[in-house]
Amino acid sequence: MKLYEVIILTIPVKIFNLIISVIPAYFLWNWIVPDIFALPEIELLQMTGLIILIQCCLLYTSPSPRD
Repeated sequence: MKLYEVIILTIPVKIFNLIISVIPAYFLWNWIVPDIFALPEIELLQMTGLIILIQCCLLYTSPSPRD
């Protein structure tokens, strides 16, 4: 399989995974965090950015396997 085919096939999967992870986190944040920590409710786009930021941080800080 060629690289561009792999990229074309993985982009919809990544978008689907992002949507699946954003919606529950959005509802949990707006349900729990404003009451406990007195922080404001956030919008869906803000939660999307937060999830992307968290995924980027975890991607670059994952431990490397040891031999």
